[in-house]
Amino acid sequence: MAQMHENKAFVLRVTKGYSYVAVWQWAAFVILLLLIWVNELLNIPSLLYDVPEREPDVVRGCVASAGVLITGIITVGNTYLQQRRIVKGMLAVCSYCRKIRIEESAWEELESLLSDHSTIALTHSICPECYEKEMNALIRSGDDKDTAESAKT
Repeated sequence: MAQMHENKAFVLRVTKGYSYVAVWQWAAFVILLLLIWVNELLNIPSLLYDVPEREPDVVRGCVASAGVLITGIITVGNTYLQQRRIVKGMLAVCSYCRKIRIEESAWEELESLLSDHSTIALTHSICPECYEKEMNALIRSGDDKDTAESAKT
């Protein structure tokens, strides 16, 4: 039970990581937008390099801003999808029957899920049915040894 709690904490930390990365990416794109408009209004090249001053061009600023916004949406969206794919690619697999844990108490056949995912990292676990079956088998084998030893004496 403690291990499941730790796994949930890991997933929650990774989920918060999605927004953390997105915030910093959007911050970078906002800075780019600010630089575009500061350049249009203050004409930074003329201040720094002694080039002739030019008039602010709203159309040029809007086109550059639209390009930055489109690039920002594509970049943040792609990063989010890649991160989700990595986290969703980690699955708990029963060591005995190869069922996959979908939810806390739901297990599904491995083969039916593999066809739906392209990149998957598998890990091993034991589902409740296999755990009970294997424990009963171990108990029976221990009882059989005790019975065989008492029959010899």
